[in-house]
Amino acid sequence: MKKIMILILTILTFSFSFGMKKVYVGTNAEFKPYEYLEGDKIVGFDIELMEAMAKELNYKVKWINMSFSGLLPALQSNKIDVVIAGMSATPERSKAVDFSKPYLAFGTGHAIIVNEGSNILKKEDLKDKRVGVQLGSKQEKLAEEKGGKIVLFDSFAGAILALTQNKIDSVVIDENSGEEYIKNTKGLKIADIIMDNSPGEAMAFKKGNKKLEEDFELAFNKVLESGEYLQLVKKYFPDKVSNNIIK
Repeated sequence: MKKIMILILTILTFSFSFGMKKVYVGTNAEFKPYEYLEGDKIVGFDIELMEAMAKELNYKVKWINMSFSGLLPALQSNKIDVVIAGMSATPERSKAVDFSKPYLAFGTGHAIIVNEGSNILKKEDLKDKRVGVQLGSKQEKLAEEKGGKIVLFDSFAGAILALTQNKIDSVVIDENSGEEYIKNTKGLKIADIIMDNSPGEAMAFKKGNKKLEEDFELAFNKVLESGEYLQLVKKYFPDKVSNNIIK
């Protein structure tokens, strides 16, 4: 009897999974604590939030990990359905894709990471310095505004490595991710923070895909109302809970 019950449960589970719709989600798993790799598994705030929303919609998430600069082109060419990657809805990006309402909004800071002993002490010191940023990131514009000589990398991990090898003078990166790199890389420090008034991180959808965008907005509201959202913020951003304007 026990074997029969196990068989029935297995069949039901398989049938349920088989009947679930797939949603192809693009991310760039090099942006801790938003999304990053633990072994071969993609984890992080964005990952858990997306999985929670997909569960509300009875979607099975198929994760596509790619370069940050490739995310929006992949969305436009229908290779993926949605992007969640710690991405903010800048005016330039909004010309190419549609964005959801922000799912995180801290009043974003961007860390200027330098080697210990660097003569870069404040953001004004970036002028004429070699500044590493990730290709396609908003930090590129921020560093340009400070007069930095931009050096583009496929990933922030590559930029950090170049900094440790003295190939560049600094890296400008999201403050939360910058703190994670500092924890795990000896000899680096945060010299200063560049603040910006962007509306926060949002999901991206192909222009005109309003149905999917509306579905995820509804699912996000359910995750928010259930209290699961707050638990995720506490887990990944414990010192930013009171600063997050999304309640």
